[in-house]
This record gives sequence, structure tokens and C-alpha cells, in this order.
Amino acid sequence: MRTFLAIGWLVAALPALAQEVPGLDLSAPPKKDGGDATELPPIDLSKPAEPAKAPPRADAEPLPAGAPFSEKDVALGDKVKAVQRKGFLKRGRFEVTPVFALTVNDAFYQKFGGGLRLAYNFHDSFALALRGITFRQPEWASPRSWQPAPIQTNAAREGKIAFGGQLLSSQIYDQVMLDGIWSPIYGKVSVLNKHIVHFDVYLAAGFGLVWTATTEPPRNESPPIAADLGGGVRFYPKDWLAFDVGLMATLYPDRPQASLPATVQKVFVANVGVSFFFPTSFEYVHP
Repeated sequence: MRTFLAIGWLVAALPALAQEVPGLDLSAPPKKDGGDATELPPIDLSKPAEPAKAPPRADAEPLPAGAPFSEKDVALGDKVKAVQRKGFLKRGRFEVTPVFALTVNDAFYQKFGGGLRLAYNFHDSFALALRGITFRQPEWASPRSWQPAPIQTNAAREGKIAFGGQLLSSQIYDQVMLDGIWSPIYGKVSVLNKHIVHFDVYLAAGFGLVWTATTEPPRNESPPIAADLGGGVRFYPKDWLAFDVGLMATLYPDRPQASLPATVQKVFVANVGVSFFFPTSFEYVHP
């Protein structure tokens, strides 16, 4: 009996399953009677796009008439610049530097002296300097008589014993050099987080004359031509003042003994000086 009822329900449902379900007709053209109300108008690419304008801030106060700066300019001015101008300029200024000199490579005789350097700065990074150094000391009994006064070290006493009382070493007394000074590095340092001191690193090279023991009596030879090369660092605490620390190597041919051929002598001198600049102030000139 249950089987006949199931067959009867299946036969009754067949006409309903045979009905066609309506679908979309994609072959028909789209309607042109206004279309969708939400459709956007076409974009005209032939015209440049206008920049979007930011809405005005509610808390922004209007600038008074004739104000020199806008809010945008003030915001840019508060930013830290990547490249800042120099804090010390040397171009077109003269430089006078008293120098204290001390030899550092003579194992037998330590020599110290002093001199003066006059320079003119053609540019902030280049200057031409005339430098004169003497290793003589004046005698109090005769101030006009300047005699060399090297300090004999313990190595000199041992050397005299080893070489029979004779040391073949060149004794430099005076030097006058014309140097070109190039300052490729410039910077500044903070001192105790309160003061900023500007500095630069320089290289120097030039030519000149030296007077040694062989140019004095009894040999009286002509002063040899010398070349020097060195460098140092200068600190600028004031607009007119600088502290200079450097090392110079002077090379010159000399014959410590007349019977021997000339050899190249090398003298390394540590220099400490204080530079005074004229004019004492400087101004920035913008092209």
C-alpha cells in the first residue's frame, strides 16, 4: 500500500518539474530609456585633471592682509636643512700664525724652536702661505747672536761611543718655505653640549730653503733646496681666531761629512700655533 502511494506522489510532481525556469536574455540590446540612475558620467581624458583641494581647517586662523608668509612657508621653515652653510669663512682674509716647532724623529738631538706663518686665503679651501722656522736660541749676553741649541739625548751619548765619537747626522737650523694649503674637510663639534666649534683638516706642500750645519763655517756651503709635505687640523672658536696643530716633513739633500756623498735628510716637525685673521669678521655673500 505504501509503495502505491509513493508512485502516485511521483507521478503528480512530474508536471511541476517539467516547467521551464525563466532566465536572462543576453541577446537583447540594453535599454536606453534613462538606464541606471547610479551610473557615473564618462571621463574626458583630453583635459588635465584638476588637483584636489584640501578642505579648510576649522582651527586655522585667516592671515591678515599683506602677510609675508603663509602657513605652508612657516611649516617648511621649521624643517632642518640637509646642507647648512659654513659657520666660518676664510676667503679673502689674511692669516698671521705664530708657531712653536719641535722635531719628533731625531734620535740623537732633539730640536725645538719657533717661527711665523703668513697666509692669504684665495678661497675657503685654498691658501698660499710663507712659513719661516728657526731652531736657534738667542744668547742673553749677545742678543744679536743666535746659536743652535739642540738637546742631546741619551741615544746621542751611546751613539758617540759606538761610532767613535762621531755621529753622521744633519743638523737643521733654519727653514723658509712657500706652501700651498688645501682644506678638503670641514666640520663642527659640540663642546660640553653648550658650544659649537668649527674645524677643518688641511694638507700642505711646498718648496723652500734650509740652513744646516754644513752652511755654517767652516764649510759655508749654499743652502739646499728643500720640499715639505704635511697636514693638520684647525679649530675656530672665534671669527678672528683659530688653533692649529699639525705635522710637517721636510726633505732636503745634505752631506753631514764632506768625504761622503749627499743623502736625503728627513726632518719631521710638530707645529702648534695660534692664527689671527684679518679682517676680524666676515659676511656671507649670496650670488
